[in-house]
Amino acid sequence: MGELIEVAVVLLFVARVTRLVVTDEITRPPREAIIRQLPEGSPLAYLLFCRWCLSVWIAVPGAAAWWLLSDVPRWSGLWWADVPTVALALSHTTGLLVRTEPEE
Repeated sequence: MGELIEVAVVLLFVARVTRLVVTDEITRPPREAIIRQLPEGSPLAYLLFCRWCLSVWIAVPGAAAWWLLSDVPRWSGLWWADVPTVALALSHTTGLLVRTEPEE
């Protein structure tokens, strides 16, 4: 049961940080300041508004931290296989969670 709770916490962490960066009002001023400094059509500007996209970059360190700090058995035991796999799963699930939120 502890393993499921651990996975849920990591998933919700990735989802929450992604939402914090992309859509929360508290991060709007820094987001807008960054956007003003970027050229028109910048991929970074797009990334700052795309939860599906940004969740990948947030999930990678989340998955790496999980791999380093958790006692849950790994299926391969190889960080270079487990971390990207878990990161992609976290990112995709975060994207699915986005669908449950109302449009802003």
